[in-house]
Amino acid sequence: MLKRISLKKESPTQHIDETDFLIVDVETTGLSPEYSDRVCEIGAVKLRGSAVIETFGTLIDPQRPVSSGAYAINRISPEMLRNAPAFSEVADRLWQLMQDSVLVAYNAPFDLSFLVNEFRLLGYPEIKNPIADALALARQLLGGLGKYPQENVARAVGIPFPVKHRALEDAMVTAKIFTLFCSILKAHDCTLVSDLTRRDLAQVLYERRMSIVKQALGNGKNLWIKYLSPRPEIESAEITDRVISPKHCPNPRQLVAYCHLAQAERNFRIDRILDIRLMEQVSI
Repeated sequence: MLKRISLKKESPTQHIDETDFLIVDVETTGLSPEYSDRVCEIGAVKLRGSAVIETFGTLIDPQRPVSSGAYAINRISPEMLRNAPAFSEVADRLWQLMQDSVLVAYNAPFDLSFLVNEFRLLGYPEIKNPIADALALARQLLGGLGKYPQENVARAVGIPFPVKHRALEDAMVTAKIFTLFCSILKAHDCTLVSDLTRRDLAQVLYERRMSIVKQALGNGKNLWIKYLSPRPEIESAEITDRVISPKHCPNPRQLVAYCHLAQAERNFRIDRILDIRLMEQVSI
């Protein structure tokens, strides 16, 4: 058994690219550990930079029945769990994966409340890792998407979602979403671990985008943008790369520009611009 040492905390001033992230996802017997619900499957994906360096996934014997509501979602049956290990049998492996890592989950309060409970029941030290919530980041970084369940966000950013509500597959989808979010943040000069938990990210990114828009308008230059376009017919969106010639801002949240992709003038919402670069070409 591994020595149960306290987990080291990453420095909030550490660069995102120099940090290990452990993306975790759990399937459970119910909605809350406060009502004695337990983990029945766990998936974990370790990232360094943007590369997957290790994965771990297993069903877990929860030592209690899976509720009918939980089964309707995850389809984990008693037969599937019959020979599964107890959490105590995999705890040391997972604890080792957590060492020196920032923990990431989609709706982190849910997943991590179950992990905290499982480790507490086994007498492990308090989990002190920094935590980043991919759902909270989605709400700040993907303006105007409307609905933010994991499946909807994955579809919007072009990430395949082969299996829903199975832990390792969901963790891998979250890892891909999180990697995209890190690239968006870095494009706006938000490069530190502490930036992942800022509550003012939407405003910080807006100010960064507007400063570049104003440069383009002042200098008569084109812009390259990565834009989140709504697709209401499928209750989702898509991301496209565009070159635009800015015309004017009718209000603080909107840019009117000639879109070279559409070959027509379009209105662009500033909060849907995921990346923006000033180009050398003079606008038309």
